[in-house]
Amino acid sequence: MNCELSLKEKLNILRIWFRENSKLPEEIDTTYLKRFLKCMKGDVEKTKKLIEHNYYLRSKSPAIFFDRDPNEEVTKKSYFAVEMVPLPGLTPEKYKVLCFRLVNKNPRTQNSIEESKSFFMMTDVRFTYNDLQENFDELGNKDHDDKSDKHDIENEEQEEEDDLSSLANGEIHIVDIANYTLRHLASMSLMVMRTYMNYLQEAYPVRLKAMHIINCPTHLNHMVAITKPFIREEVFNMIHFHIQGFETLYEHVPRNMLPMDYGGKAKSLADITTQWWEIVKKNRAYIMNPKFWNVHKTEEVRSRWSWW
Repeated sequence: MNCELSLKEKLNILRIWFRENSKLPEEIDTTYLKRFLKCMKGDVEKTKKLIEHNYYLRSKSPAIFFDRDPNEEVTKKSYFAVEMVPLPGLTPEKYKVLCFRLVNKNPRTQNSIEESKSFFMMTDVRFTYNDLQENFDELGNKDHDDKSDKHDIENEEQEEEDDLSSLANGEIHIVDIANYTLRHLASMSLMVMRTYMNYLQEAYPVRLKAMHIINCPTHLNHMVAITKPFIREEVFNMIHFHIQGFETLYEHVPRNMLPMDYGGKAKSLADITTQWWEIVKKNRAYIMNPKFWNVHKTEEVRSRWSWW
């Protein structure tokens, strides 16, 4: 039956189901909803399961997913302590590339909870935009005002695109671990690491296609031993370790779309991080609106790996 339905029909079904589901918030951004549907390859029932699991995991970790305010100094400090941002454009396969790099070299001031909160806050904002932008400076704030009294579902449908072509087919993560020491890992909360990896692997509304670890230190084996228990075998098999230089990275990711830090033509990672911080601040009202995030009743859903 899914194949016989149009995108608008599927989104209409999902939106009505979402609003009537007591285990979910009151509202969801349309582009965000599309991401869940694309992640599940247009299967409405699997999309419902993924959405429920997403908000279930959020409800289990309120310190990371709730009470978020980009105006708080600790949030801003944590955001810039670890650069975790998307790069402009898409790869030829239509994958979005994200870069992760530790900036704060002092493990004593590391704050795993706030750093994870900042990343998912940025991600929640990013998922309301399409993935085709070549210039992040052009992104303004999305209008997420309460429109329940202004128009109904039929009017929302009129704003939708005919397909999902503006959204990435998956994500590639590049993780620069040059500044990570064993002291950083020892200071990291295992609870936060488990929550972060569980959400990324089980509830993220985009399929992870590859992970590239660059600037690997001599203690790489120790780092892998500590983190591997939190990584599913399917995900671990996607990881590529680049021991020397970036030449092997260029074989997987177009060099020109990488930041200049890694020999590419995009802006520096620091500049892109600042750009996204400004975008997050513009969307502060959305991030802090309980209608999009508060969950009153949840129950666990089976791992999405069992659905594929």
